[in-house]
Amino acid sequence: MKKINLLFSFTIMKYFAIEHSRNEKLVGKIPQVKEFIHHCNVDEEPKFIDRFIFEEIKIQPILSNVILYSNAKQTDFIDTYGHIGFLSGYLISNKFKEILDKFNCYGFQFFQTYFIQKNQKLDNYWQVNKYDFPYQFIDFIKTTFIFKDRDVNKNVISKVMNFKNADEFKSFANQIRYPKWLFSEDIFFTEEMNLDFFSLRYTDGAHKGIVSERLKVEIEKETITGIEFRPIEISLQEWGKRDGLREKTYGKT
Repeated sequence: MKKINLLFSFTIMKYFAIEHSRNEKLVGKIPQVKEFIHHCNVDEEPKFIDRFIFEEIKIQPILSNVILYSNAKQTDFIDTYGHIGFLSGYLISNKFKEILDKFNCYGFQFFQTYFIQKNQKLDNYWQVNKYDFPYQFIDFIKTTFIFKDRDVNKNVISKVMNFKNADEFKSFANQIRYPKWLFSEDIFFTEEMNLDFFSLRYTDGAHKGIVSERLKVEIEKETITGIEFRPIEISLQEWGKRDGLREKTYGKT
């Protein structure tokens, strides 16, 4: 079996979580987005893209658009993730998408869109929609999860859990509501795992996607801007430490 320890160690297969660039010299301004534009009642419109969280969209959804600050750079990756209209997506350039189209991607779809800067419309961009996760490539017998809850005194309690298969895992995970949460310690993939771009829930970050090392190399070779790659075994907290791996790789913020 090929093993990826998402939190502590990393063997055989190398994967990286997509993060936005923290280097203001490279992106012009942080954040890049000044304003969000909505074209419908976001609470009531059934075709609004946020109605389709973790769901493949089979219609042309109503998208939101963004206005960039005048001094923000038009990078290939523009982080809008988590905002209304982008609850499970972000913006990428056509150049970035053409690279992804050459690799083995799973669980993402793309909708052509635009952003506005200095009263000009730039329409060579795509909105990414994340809708599925490759649970079929996980060996659940060997993979360990930690389930956390709070007792009557609001103290955190933990329980180690394993699942027999993807169906059992999804059935349990779909019932979890805050303050309960579930996260993975060790992820084991089957030998059939060969994806280059995908996402996994219940991990430390990596909400914007995970890329294989070979896709990372191609993205860097093509000088895609606005993006950084965090080794998946490095926690977000550790990644952001002063004088840590991020600063050694990409420089100080």
